[in-house]
Amino acid sequence: MRKYPKMMLAGLVFMSSLLFSLPVYATEPDLTDSGYVAAGPGAVQEDEDTTSGMSLGTFTITGYCSCDFCSGGHKLTYSGTVPKADHTISADLNLFPIGTKLLINGTVYTVEDMGSSVNGKKIDIYYDSHEEALAAGMYTAEVFRWD
Repeated sequence: MRKYPKMMLAGLVFMSSLLFSLPVYATEPDLTDSGYVAAGPGAVQEDEDTTSGMSLGTFTITGYCSCDFCSGGHKLTYSGTVPKADHTISADLNLFPIGTKLLINGTVYTVEDMGSSVNGKKIDIYYDSHEEALAAGMYTAEVFRWD
């Protein structure tokens, strides 16, 4: 009599293994009413850029130029470009890599430079002359990512 319960247990284990190893087939959802169109093979879905126009907070803004006092006489930026007014800014490269575009007071600038005193939430805007850089002074402004 002892063999009979062992055989039943073995059969139960065998049947359970079959039951749990069978593939499960799901039905495809009906997408005809949703307006969804499936992409073809090899299609790459692009993520929407949700960062452009996003506020990065308030930063301290200062000005600099290519003079000996501001830049040690260097005529090129850290990225190797010739700095341009209303375009070039110096920023903390740990926060904003070279090429990052930032919107400050209605102007889109590109991070092309870095400075020894430009750390954290500080940005230096390039001006064509030392007088313009001084006239801009130091102020705070809300900065936005602009990609």
